[in-house]
Amino acid sequence: MTPFDEAILPKELQMLKAFLPFLPANMQKMVAIYIKWLELRYTIEYFNHNTPLQQSPDMGNLIKCIKGLLPPEEQSQIEQFTDIFENMDMYRDMFEGFSSAFTPNQKEEHT
Repeated sequence: MTPFDEAILPKELQMLKAFLPFLPANMQKMVAIYIKWLELRYTIEYFNHNTPLQQSPDMGNLIKCIKGLLPPEEQSQIEQFTDIFENMDMYRDMFEGFSSAFTPNQKEEHT
């Protein structure tokens, strides 16, 4: 269940979605279509009463949103990549500061 689903769907419909696999096989298709029809109605009603808001498209926000939807092993990979990129920024800043301390003019002054 996505945060959007949780925001617009009543708990009863969320529960019906959870129970869908436990219904008799011959009823599942019809109930699933009914659920999707209700979801569409709730979505239309939601946007008729609420102005859409756009979140910042920054990579950290995007990763937070999709991380909970991934299987645990893929969540772990996303966390590793996030850590790598955060550390790369830190190392780049550190090396830029270090290298600027040794500009060609300064090297000549020290010799």
